Amino acid sequence: MLFEFEDSTLEPIYEKVNAGTRLSYEDGVTLWQSHDLLGVGFMANIVRERLNGDKTYFIHNRHINPTNICVLSCQFCAFGVKADHPQAYEKSLEEIFSDAEKYNGGEVSEFHIVGGLHPDYPFEYYLDLLRGLKERFPLVHIQAYTAVELEYLSRLANLPIKETLVILKDAGLGSIPGGGAEVFAKRVRRKICGDKITGEEWLQVHEIAHLAGLKSNAVGSYPGIYSSGIGIPFPSGKSSYKRNPGNVKGCGFGLHSWGWRGGFCKTGAPKNLRRQDNR
Repeated sequence: MLFEFEDSTLEPIYEKVNAGTRLSYEDGVTLWQSHDLLGVGFMANIVRERLNGDKTYFIHNRHINPTNICVLSCQFCAFGVKADHPQAYEKSLEEIFSDAEKYNGGEVSEFHIVGGLHPDYPFEYYLDLLRGLKERFPLVHIQAYTAVELEYLSRLANLPIKETLVILKDAGLGSIPGGGAEVFAKRVRRKICGDKITGEEWLQVHEIAHLAGLKSNAVGSYPGIYSSGIGIPFPSGKSSYKRNPGNVKGCGFGLHSWGWRGGFCKTGAPKNLRRQDNR
């Protein structure tokens, strides 16, 4: 198929994608800056069809957010609040199980569970949540707890992350969501979420999860304070995840080892960067 790029700077990247060669950080910057969305999409589809053929898959999931109370204060976050905030909420396990049953009669393919880092919830709460859902909905896949939450849960359990993941997996955990990646550029990460785990720690949690047999996603967030190159959340970090290079497939954009299910970026809430309240 002949394709004419509007942005000629994408043509060298196309050659790499076509050959299945891993892209560099500089290639990521070029893609980020390009106005040629059709060209970028054309190359992405080459990778998609290489991995999955001419097929597209969908899931029907139910998001579960047990609480929005969080010990962190990420500047771009429009979800987390402190316990004394008027919009703060906590859901009991029975409330969550009831909500899951009410939604489409429980007929979903996945439960997606993320929430704030609650200052008072014990580790057992998170285990009982997984066990309760798995008991009631044994065929539903559970994707739960970002790398940020998993690091927090390991501290609650007073266990290494590996052992924490094994226990959670035994309770019903099926895969890991991609939240918390945001941006790996240290200057920006310190500004927007300085009390969150570092980009390197985020990658380490996912690597441990992959080695434990759990797959995961990666989600970047860009609140709009980046200069050129700073807004590339993943490629340099993901490409440095090479300690087990035999598992890395030549798939162009470098987001898929055997453990990565996919990655994408989303906008943050820029107005929150100017907030000065107690969040």
